Amino acid sequence: MSAATTAPTEVTWILAGPGGRLEHRAAVDPMGIHLELGLDGTRTQPLDLPRGHLVPSLVRTLKIRPVKGAVGSVRPFPTARMAELLGEDQDTRDAVLQELGARTAWSITVDSWQLAGINGPGGLHLALADRLTPVTNTAFYRLLCQQLGAY
Repeated sequence: MSAATTAPTEVTWILAGPGGRLEHRAAVDPMGIHLELGLDGTRTQPLDLPRGHLVPSLVRTLKIRPVKGAVGSVRPFPTARMAELLGEDQDTRDAVLQELGARTAWSITVDSWQLAGINGPGGLHLALADRLTPVTNTAFYRLLCQQLGAY
């Protein structure tokens, strides 16, 4: 199939916190990546990148940073509640972020694959199987590379 007839892969990711909610999008095709980065909930900034830059773009825009002394632990959390963290209702989001002791919540969706989690003083946690599971930044980056490295 030629590059001209290959449909782009759509990637959507959301970062939500006390300051609001940003939705970012990418269209990935054989020629490169076209990003639409959310700026303030109403405006986006277009950016074109070569293939291979999707994972670094995700990590940067999700504000995944090392947390000195982070000691996270597995804790129960109904995965369905991620909708409260990622939804439009700021009051609901703030209440759940406070309950979890998190700074932000995020999700990544590519076709049928989805990953969601939180960032906070306890580090990075993935929302998997009705639990928040701590993961190192390195393990997270590797997971993204395994799943999305072709992009």
